[in-house]
Amino acid sequence: MSNNPTPIANSDSVSSDDHHTGSSSQRTSPPPLPPPPPTTSANQHVTNPSSSKPRGRPLGSKNKSKPIPLPVPLPTEPSVKVVVVTVDPNRDIMECILDVAHQDHVSLSIVSAIGMINSVTLRNSTHGAPPLVLHGPFKLLSLTGSYLYRNEYTLHLGATPPRPLPFGINFSAANGEIFTGIIGGRVVAGEGVSLTVSTFKNPDILKYAAESEEGDDNNSDNDNNNPNDLTEGGDDQRSI
Repeated sequence: MSNNPTPIANSDSVSSDDHHTGSSSQRTSPPPLPPPPPTTSANQHVTNPSSSKPRGRPLGSKNKSKPIPLPVPLPTEPSVKVVVVTVDPNRDIMECILDVAHQDHVSLSIVSAIGMINSVTLRNSTHGAPPLVLHGPFKLLSLTGSYLYRNEYTLHLGATPPRPLPFGINFSAANGEIFTGIIGGRVVAGEGVSLTVSTFKNPDILKYAAESEEGDDNNSDNDNNNPNDLTEGGDDQRSI
């Protein structure tokens, strides 16, 4: 029998070796490294895709139609004006009327007239007779007439040029007698003469279209057969 002692294995060392062996067999490979960041040049800017805004116009989009501005109307001078003219005593009223037309380069019509007149020259109704000169004072009742500046007007188709437009006058004497006639000369103003004048430029001359004879006959027959006609003596009253 041998006297050498049998070596006894150390259980701690064996178990430690087994542990290292088992752990080495179960070890997994390390995770892959992340890819390197992209290289950028010095002049290249790095932007965040989530925060950047797309440039340019989206596909399919169109320009919005802009509203067209309306033209601003230019201020225009009224075609007709009403002027009040005060005539000084002992001045010719007709001369004042012509002064208004020539100074403003307009045609005019007399709307109304008031005041006193010292004298008036009327056209004589007798052919070839001299004008009549009447001395007042007289009260001016009305003054009518129109004046075309330089005979300027627009003549429409079918119309005829107007004749010279005379001025008419109505006035009364102190005893209440009323005179009327066509002015043939001077009308000398007295106290408080005031004229209302309507001025205009380039008037239109139109042709008045009268009703046909057949239409007149039909209307006259209807008027005679109308039981509601209240006119006496069968007078035909019409307004134009």
